[in-house]
Amino acid sequence: MRSVARWVVSWLRRYRPDGNPLRRRSDRIEAALVVAALAVVLLAAWPASLIARTVYDGGVRAERMGLGARQLVEATLIQDASAVAVDGRGMLGASPVRWTLPGGEVREGMVPVALLLRDGPANARLWVDAEGRPAVAPPQRAETVTRAWLAAFGVVSAAAVLAWAGFVLGRHRLDRRRYREWEAAWAAADRRWRRHHI
Repeated sequence: MRSVARWVVSWLRRYRPDGNPLRRRSDRIEAALVVAALAVVLLAAWPASLIARTVYDGGVRAERMGLGARQLVEATLIQDASAVAVDGRGMLGASPVRWTLPGGEVREGMVPVALLLRDGPANARLWVDAEGRPAVAPPQRAETVTRAWLAAFGVVSAAAVLAWAGFVLGRHRLDRRRYREWEAAWAAADRRWRRHHI
């Protein structure tokens, strides 16, 4: 923990604005790049919150159950799902199922085994959409919240990666300029020293 604190203090010292006459123009530009990178990450919080809110609202809409949305209905397996053949990927396929809609209409069809909530050898429950077709179960609230947090984290992470990449690229260009300046300064110093020693 102490090494992290030492690293933070050294960065603050390195990039703090001060009137140090030894700071070159490139040092001030690098400090400005750090401030710009931090600003990009902090400003990413606003679009991250908007995207998280959009994902959350969509998840809450997907959670809706009841009339005009997903409903859980009773179903009867016409053929036991354990007898259903396995497809080429090793996944269970579909099973013939009969289900009754809340309005009393009886439907029958092939339903993916993964959508069936088994209650016994022949009984099951099935989520259906507003048209009475088999549907996936609505997401839980924890899943909705997790997706919203992941969306926000993804936006902030993308902003942080872009800001870091911009800083690294800018610093690399500044370092190349510094190396050229140092070489020119050493060459000038070498010429002066040679003149004095001749």
